[in-house]
Amino acid sequence: MSENTFKSFAVLGAGTLGSPLAQSLVENGASVVVFTHPSSKHRKFPPGTTHVAVDFTDSPALTEQLRSHNCEVVISAINHDYLDVQARTLEAAKNASVKLYVPSEYGPPSEGQDGILGRKSEFIDQVRAAGIPYLRLYAGFLMDFIPFYLGIDWNKEVTLIGEGKNPASWTSLIDVAGYLAYVLTHLPPQELNDRTLRIEGQRCSYLQIAENYGDSVKIVHAPQFPEEIDNPRLREYLQTKVEAGAGTVTYNVKTNKDEYKVDNDLWPGHHWLTVCETLGL
Repeated sequence: MSENTFKSFAVLGAGTLGSPLAQSLVENGASVVVFTHPSSKHRKFPPGTTHVAVDFTDSPALTEQLRSHNCEVVISAINHDYLDVQARTLEAAKNASVKLYVPSEYGPPSEGQDGILGRKSEFIDQVRAAGIPYLRLYAGFLMDFIPFYLGIDWNKEVTLIGEGKNPASWTSLIDVAGYLAYVLTHLPPQELNDRTLRIEGQRCSYLQIAENYGDSVKIVHAPQFPEEIDNPRLREYLQTKVEAGAGTVTYNVKTNKDEYKVDNDLWPGHHWLTVCETLGL
């Protein structure tokens, strides 16, 4: 870390992304406070971090904690089911004079989209209105959750909503955490403020991924997932985005084309994990 980089971070949430992200930040020499809700079931936190239990919707309490720990950057690792809670943290971030807010994105591009992605995009407008600089990271789909996306976790079958031939951006969870920690601790604020970064570990289609499983799974094309499966609408929503051509991090919704550049080069010398490496295929 140089003198002209951020050094103190607040990570909101200690789940799927929050914990590995906090660990990566510590490994990059940062001071890290992990914030969880008092009702959170998470009890183990990365070595070298400080843990604070606070109600994210209690703005005065969260403001005080951000101030007392001199947090320069707030990184939201809040689950998509609780995006309304994320919105409540903005007032505290502003009152605590936070210098950068990293919202819970980490997926395919959200601008101009509906549903969950649309809600994420709307939050950026709220951050802008609050006058807080932001950094948005698009990482496509997390490789670690491919069994969920394809329905393999339910019945050992691959369910494809459509042909499954359109490409999508895929990134491993550990690479998302490592990349974000690296750029936040190595790039100066002026290169991060109000910026959107786009990364991918591999670009391939749902069908190509299914074929990597070989004969161990059966591929089924269906208009929808069975009702008895966990979160059928979410699985369909994510697959239909790819079917519509909106599954890559370089996608521009205004032109319906892949037009943006990938920013992997900001983490020099890094080996990006592939789907097969991540899933052990």
